[in-house]
Amino acid sequence: MADRSTITRPGGIRRGWLAAAQAVLSLRRPQLGDQRGRYLATLALRIAGAVLLGIIGYIHWHLWQEGYKFIATNGPLFLVDAIAAVLLAVLVLAWARPLTGVAATGFTVATIGALVISLQVGLFGFHESIHSSFVVESLVLESIAAVILAVWTVIAASAVYRRG
Repeated sequence: MADRSTITRPGGIRRGWLAAAQAVLSLRRPQLGDQRGRYLATLALRIAGAVLLGIIGYIHWHLWQEGYKFIATNGPLFLVDAIAAVLLAVLVLAWARPLTGVAATGFTVATIGALVISLQVGLFGFHESIHSSFVVESLVLESIAAVILAVWTVIAASAVYRRG
């Protein structure tokens, strides 16, 4: 007969997932100071993510300056993307919370998605070419940024989850 302490109560898994989701969306600062290696790794990931967000912002601003500002709908979105990327880079550095990582990762994935849609079928009447300036570089940098930011978010959320 099984030991009663090993039997999972109904709903136990759901509560575990709810707690994990709350940790990911938490406004609490992850406590990593007691684990020097983990702290340095998350700091490096955070800085790398912020730098990549800054580069993504610069690329979008540069392309906007080079003529994308004249493209209806997509042009203004390039400027919005540039500003948002820089603001998120500052936020990732200044306010190290799992929610910040979720926002930055989501932004980066959405930016990749918009580029892929524009390459495949067009976006708001504009069809991007893989041979255009910075398309390949953007796909690579944004993909790396998304992975780095997602890993940082998971580590930060796990620190909040353990602490909670």
